[in-house]
Amino acid sequence: MNLDACVEQGVAQLSEDVRIRFAVNPIAVLREDVGLTVTAVEHLATHRDEGGACDGVSFLQDGVILYAPTPSSRRENFTLAHELGHWLAEQAPDVYDWIADQHDPGRLLETICDRIAQQILLPETTVRAVIGSGSIRAHHLIDIFHATQASRPVCAIALAQHLPGLGAIAIIDRFTRTVTHASVRPDPEQGWPSVFPWRDQELPESHPLLGLAPGEDAARRLPWRTPWGTQESFYVEAIADDKRIFAVFSDSDLWNIAEFHAPTQRDFDRRPLLTDSCCGTTFESRGYPCPDCGQPYCPRCGDCKCERLAKREVRCGRCFMLFQPHLFVDGECVECRS
Repeated sequence: MNLDACVEQGVAQLSEDVRIRFAVNPIAVLREDVGLTVTAVEHLATHRDEGGACDGVSFLQDGVILYAPTPSSRRENFTLAHELGHWLAEQAPDVYDWIADQHDPGRLLETICDRIAQQILLPETTVRAVIGSGSIRAHHLIDIFHATQASRPVCAIALAQHLPGLGAIAIIDRFTRTVTHASVRPDPEQGWPSVFPWRDQELPESHPLLGLAPGEDAARRLPWRTPWGTQESFYVEAIADDKRIFAVFSDSDLWNIAEFHAPTQRDFDRRPLLTDSCCGTTFESRGYPCPDCGQPYCPRCGDCKCERLAKREVRCGRCFMLFQPHLFVDGECVECRS
């Protein structure tokens, strides 16, 4: 099982006919074929965590999707497709079990849903036709955008799948100096790096990418710094328009930028692998345990053992203290009965 297989399992939950109709009328498909309640919320204050690229949130146990409407916009279709991706991931037999065993499962789930959305909205044949036989370049994102009805984030997601190894496709707003979208392709063997571009990261005013003039492109080796100060270098090929910078990050030199390639000692996540049971399944998850109970956090609900126990507590009607249900007899807690 890997990221590609998770996406394939998710998309396979829909028939080809439904996928085709979704691109034409996504709301009708979500309501009539999938059976979800879809509601536009003008001022949606809640949105996907973990860097998800959409403007929506779903409550799948209640069968509800809320989204920020952007009429006549390609982004709205992507938002709805991303939320559909969450529903499809839950229906797939192995997706959540595999995600639980990976580093940063929340961010990985958002990446899977982004890619499910991309496959529903943007045919792979179109992407291959634009890229051709050469290396991926930043202008390919613009070319796919103009050749289709897909949004820029969808185009970035599609391109990232064609990176030969560790890398990312990023879209940067040149006025706010922030990454508005990033699609990361983890290393096939080592997994997620500790340093990579991600949504809402802010670039310093002096960053070389911000100096690109509209229409200008460039390829060079550049540092990328996280908000907490860790820095790694990537080979970067980028192009700018009047509002955005489109950049391809790669661990390897795809564009023959340098004559000498020093080996990169890149840092990957090495957190311990922990095992527990929650949400009806046994999971393994990389991360640090809860400092109180010493148990891992569930990748589905986010709770550790002590948080799960706290949610089951019942308040006694006499002393108003909280106790576990098994400590009650005839409505009285163990303290009131003693």
